Amino acid sequence: MCGGNFNRMKPFVGSFSLRGVETDHYTANAICPRCHSEIRQRFITEFIRVRTDLLKRRQRVIHFAPEIGLYKLLGDADIDYVPADIDPSQFIDAIYADITEIPFQEEFDHVICIHVLEHIPDDRKALREIYRVLKPGGRALLAIPIYGDTTYEDPTLDFSGREKQYGKGDHLRLNGLDFAEKLKSVGFQVELFSFDDIPGEYLDRSVKSPHIESDKYLFYCTK
Repeated sequence: MCGGNFNRMKPFVGSFSLRGVETDHYTANAICPRCHSEIRQRFITEFIRVRTDLLKRRQRVIHFAPEIGLYKLLGDADIDYVPADIDPSQFIDAIYADITEIPFQEEFDHVICIHVLEHIPDDRKALREIYRVLKPGGRALLAIPIYGDTTYEDPTLDFSGREKQYGKGDHLRLNGLDFAEKLKSVGFQVELFSFDDIPGEYLDRSVKSPHIESDKYLFYCTK
């Protein structure tokens, strides 16, 4: 994302308990030593460049909880870019916005939301809001960690229980690929993409890990 050229990148290091089983997510050659971008951020940047018109025409875009690399890319583009967060203080031009009560009308061409919805108690409400603020024909680029085909969610779990079952206590479910059905239920047409669909050197394809598997998908949705 920063244009750096390195022989090797830094590894991702982490072990998480998933459904009560400790799972090593160590991933070699994963994090840029200059801009600290992770694989999913570089994947999404490449997807935006090669599969969307987001950087090719003037349009209005809202980006929730911006990743620094994407924030710089989109902020420098010739678009009407709105970075949004419940804590906007980390970005000079960001606005406060709760994704379950977005303070806009039907006015956006694109919504970008990367690894946010797993933290939202009522993610279906957030999806309805995303759908609402898009213009007809507008697109939502959404990504969440994915573990298998079926979502696992237990609302009785406390923070410690969620750490053991979902990997992190601030994750509120362990999402599966059936997330596409939730998207369809609020009105979206859904396309699923993965690392396999987008060629490029944003990851070392010789490396295999649970971390790569969980971060390899994005949902590109149309209103």
